[in-house]
Amino acid sequence: MFNRDFWSEIFMALKRNKLRTILTGFAISWGIFMLIILLSAGNGLKNGVTGNFADRIKNTYTIWSSSTELPYKGHKAGRFIMLTNKDIQLLESLYQVEEVSPVLSKGGTLIFGEKSRNVSMEGVKPIYKNIEGIKMIEGRFINENDMNNKLKVLIIDKNTNDELLRISGETSMIGKTVYINGLSFKVIGVSKGMAFGEMGQCFAPYATLKAIYNINEYYQLKFITKGLDTKEDNEVFQKELKRKIAALHDFSPEDKRGVWIDSEMVNSLETMRIFNTINIFIWVIGIAMLISGVVGVSNIMRITVKERTNEIGIRKALGAKPRSILMSIVMESLVITTIFGYIGMICGVGVMEIVNMIMESSGGMSDPNGMSVFVNPTVDISIVISATLVLIVSGVAAGFAPAWNSVKVKPIEAMNYR
Repeated sequence: MFNRDFWSEIFMALKRNKLRTILTGFAISWGIFMLIILLSAGNGLKNGVTGNFADRIKNTYTIWSSSTELPYKGHKAGRFIMLTNKDIQLLESLYQVEEVSPVLSKGGTLIFGEKSRNVSMEGVKPIYKNIEGIKMIEGRFINENDMNNKLKVLIIDKNTNDELLRISGETSMIGKTVYINGLSFKVIGVSKGMAFGEMGQCFAPYATLKAIYNINEYYQLKFITKGLDTKEDNEVFQKELKRKIAALHDFSPEDKRGVWIDSEMVNSLETMRIFNTINIFIWVIGIAMLISGVVGVSNIMRITVKERTNEIGIRKALGAKPRSILMSIVMESLVITTIFGYIGMICGVGVMEIVNMIMESSGGMSDPNGMSVFVNPTVDISIVISATLVLIVSGVAAGFAPAWNSVKVKPIEAMNYR
């Protein structure tokens, strides 16, 4: 059956109706093309956002100081709650807490030569690097030796580093001495960091700043937990922790403010839920486009069958088997969906590979602080092939119904059809 004449007949039928074939094929190609583009764009956004936090420890918490919202036991609303060493002791007493990293914040002016720059200097422990997923560009982060010896060493952010190098003409800031609030610090590293406009961000050993400034109050505490593996576990822990801190500082446990407690794991799970929802939305749109292409094939095949009704009647009268007539129409539908589906797949993958190459060569899409927004906008080839195969099968199914109706028509009726 599948001889040279059979295939010639199919391609001749497609050739006779070039415009109709091209328009039908375009709908199919466009459907698979847009599905690939949408999925790739969704992956690019997901990879960009999640990549910023890939180096962070997931089971971490941050507690922020805040003002109360409710009056409680004679205290008026609006009282600001500062975290203290008692909060650190409370956290260290909890079996779910593995390590606490207080954060000392001190603003000031960094001076190097004739250049000055406003900075926020934070005293942190070595574990802070993994908690926040800080990426080092040059040099190193704070270590235990810096802590134990209370060394006056400093990590500066990339923007501050670039600005100081530009003004001074130096090739590297590593090993250089800078001054903050009249105190000298040796630069040991440059981090990707987070600069806030014209204000840079620097890190110094927690023990050093605590010894210099004798600070016993904190705007934030960070800590690592253990055994809290689900969203439900974290929500229960968070509620109980809020109750204990409220009792320690004498504010209402029902107060939505007082202190802010933020869970990295809960945030991560919530982020993944959002991206899964976006992915489902993309699939719905993409499948709708594919369905429109399949419907187009079905309609075209119905028109084709009507136009060839007389031909079908003559072939049946000459002894052609219904199976051969059915197969020729179905294969015509299969050829259209296969060729144009493949074209759409190649174009979609090709376009996103080009976009990915351009972004890799230019360093990707990032915000002013170097945080990635859109990275590696590609899609798994297995998904692409699966979608194309589904489209082809759907195209065959779309052509089967009109083909089946055509073979049921009696030869005399088909020959007299107008």
